Amino acid sequence: MKKIIYLSVFLIGFFVLYLLWPRAIELPYIGSVKEWQLAEVSGNEAAFQDRPKLVTFIYTQCPDVCPTTMLDLIDLKQIMDERGISQEKYYIIAVTVDPEYDTNEILQQYKEMFDIHEKNWLFFRGTDEQTYQFSRYFNFFYEKNEDGFLTHTTSMYIVDSKNQIRAHHDMATVDKRVAIEEIADHLQQLIK
Repeated sequence: MKKIIYLSVFLIGFFVLYLLWPRAIELPYIGSVKEWQLAEVSGNEAAFQDRPKLVTFIYTQCPDVCPTTMLDLIDLKQIMDERGISQEKYYIIAVTVDPEYDTNEILQQYKEMFDIHEKNWLFFRGTDEQTYQFSRYFNFFYEKNEDGFLTHTTSMYIVDSKNQIRAHHDMATVDKRVAIEEIADHLQQLIK
């Protein structure tokens, strides 16, 4: 009788442990970034390609989505710090979709406006053609009309250390913040 009780307790314990054991779901392969032709505006691009990164597309004249997203990403950095994940382990990359207006100087001012000084937070700029080609890797769409008003999709992307796109997340909107906990989970999962 004792053997049956011990066996039952063992099986129940094993079953509970199985249900509660944290499981990381493998992030899917969505696509890949074949070339990084864009230039980092402050020259801080050391080894960013061989680390997980969050890639977002912005423009400095954006009235709502981009600045709200930047504020949320500041919170992402704080969450990663709280989890004990060093800034050397991942990158946050912002790519301007308006390189004609967003010069290196304007992007530097934008960083200053948000008090971004971390070396793992990079801002990239290229020519119109380079930016368009780069955005195609992500299926990210943007368009500038005749009046110069720019519209864009509101997705950000998790890219692993092999430059494979592994997840996408929504940027901030008026009604919804960035899912920074989930982004932190995805980055943490890809950090080796």
